[in-house]
Amino acid sequence: MRTELILRSVLSLAPIGLAVGIALAQRPSRRGLAGVLVALLWNTWSLLAVNLVAIHFGWWAFDASLPSFMGVAIEPWLGWTILWGAFLPLAASERPLVPIIVAVFWLDLIAMPLLSPVLVVGRSWLLGEAVAIAFALLPSLLFSRWTATDTRLKERAAMQIVTAGALLLWLVPTAAIAKADSWDAIYAIPSWRLSLAAQVLIVPIALGVRAVGEFVHRGRGTPIPYDPPKQLVTSGPYSYVRNPMQLSMVLIFAVGAATLWNPWLLASAAIAFAYGAGLANWHEGIDLESRFGQRWSDYRAQSRNWIPRWRPYVESEAQLLVAFSCSTCSSVARWFLARNPVGLKIAPAEDVEDSGLRRVTYVATGSEPVRGVAAIARALEHIHLGWGATGWILTMPGVSHLAQLMADAFGPSPHAVVGLPYEKISCEVRSERLAGFYRGECGRRCS
Repeated sequence: MRTELILRSVLSLAPIGLAVGIALAQRPSRRGLAGVLVALLWNTWSLLAVNLVAIHFGWWAFDASLPSFMGVAIEPWLGWTILWGAFLPLAASERPLVPIIVAVFWLDLIAMPLLSPVLVVGRSWLLGEAVAIAFALLPSLLFSRWTATDTRLKERAAMQIVTAGALLLWLVPTAAIAKADSWDAIYAIPSWRLSLAAQVLIVPIALGVRAVGEFVHRGRGTPIPYDPPKQLVTSGPYSYVRNPMQLSMVLIFAVGAATLWNPWLLASAAIAFAYGAGLANWHEGIDLESRFGQRWSDYRAQSRNWIPRWRPYVESEAQLLVAFSCSTCSSVARWFLARNPVGLKIAPAEDVEDSGLRRVTYVATGSEPVRGVAAIARALEHIHLGWGATGWILTMPGVSHLAQLMADAFGPSPHAVVGLPYEKISCEVRSERLAGFYRGECGRRCS
C-alpha cells in the first residue's frame, strides 16, 4: 500500500513540478504558451483513447481500486498528459524531434515496468508504447511547435478541429453520462429521437467547423488564445453572429442534454454560455478593440453575440464568377440573382484573365479564390441564415468532396472558359435585366 501511495504521488506531482520548473526557467512567450495549451488538449483525449485501446488488447492494465475514468486510472493519465503536453514541448523547444522521441521511448521502457501495482504491463506493452508515441506524443509535439512558430496554419487548424470534436462530442458527454447514468441508457432512447438529434447536431457542428475555417482563410489565425487571427474576421458565420464557435459549443451540449435528458450536459451548456457571455466576451472585446479599432466597433454595432441575424452583414463585396456561355452555369447565376444576395456580385467568368478558370469561382478580399461546390457554398452565405447554414454543411470536410464528385458526375464537367463571341463581353448582369440576358439580348451588346 505504501509503495502504491508513493507511485501515485510521483505520477501526480512529478510531472507538475517538472512543467512548472521548466516554465519558470524558460519564461515562454505567448505563442509558446499557446503551443503548450494545444499539446495539453491533444494529449488529454489521445492518451485516454490509447489507454482504452491498451486495456482492451491487454497491453497494460490499471489497479481497479484507483480513481478512474472509463476504466483508466486518473493519476497516470493526467500525469502523462502533463509530462507529454507541457514539459516535453517546453523542453523540446527547437531541438530535433527524433532524439527526443527515442529518449522518451527508452525512459518509458525503464519506468513503466516499475509502476506496478498502479500500472501492470502485459506481454505486448511495447506495441502500446509505440502507438502512444505515434498517436499522442509526436502529433502533440508537432502541434505545439507549429503553434509556437506560427507555421503550418492549415494543419494545426485541422488538429484543433479534431481536438474540439473529441472533447465536445466524446469526452464531455461521456463524463456527463457517467455522472448521471451510463452509456447503456442510450439504448433505451427511441431511435427516431437519436436520428433527429444527429441531424440537428449537423448544423452547430458545421457552424463551428466553418468558423474555424474562416479564421484560417481570412484571419490567418486560430481560435486558441495567444494564436488569434491577424485580421478581423467578419465573413462566413461571423457575418451572422459574433460568437459562432461559442454558440456552436452551447448548442451541441443543449441538443445532447435534450436528447439524453441529461442534467450534466445541460449544466455544461450553461457553463459554456456563462463563460462565453462573461469572461470570453469581456477579454475578446478589449483585445479586438485595441487591435482593430473602428472596424471592430462598426462590426459589433451590426452583429449580436448569440442571436444570429437573418440577413448577413457584409463588410466588403465578393464576386461569384460564372460562365454565362454555359447554360447550366448561367442558371446558377439566375438563381442567385433572383434571391438578391447581400454583398455578392455575379460576374461573367469570360471577362476574367485566368486561363485556368474551369469551375464556378468565389472571390473575396483577403482570401484565396474558392472553386466548384465550395464556391457555391460560400455564395449561399450571402443570401440568408437558412441558406448560409446549408453552405456551412456543404463546406464540411468530406461533405464538400462528395458533393463535388456528384456535381462532376451528374452536371457539366469542368471546362475552360473560352470567351463569348460578342462585340463586347464585359457585361454586368443585374437582376432587372435578367429576362433580357436569358433571351440573349445582353450577350449581343451591353449598353
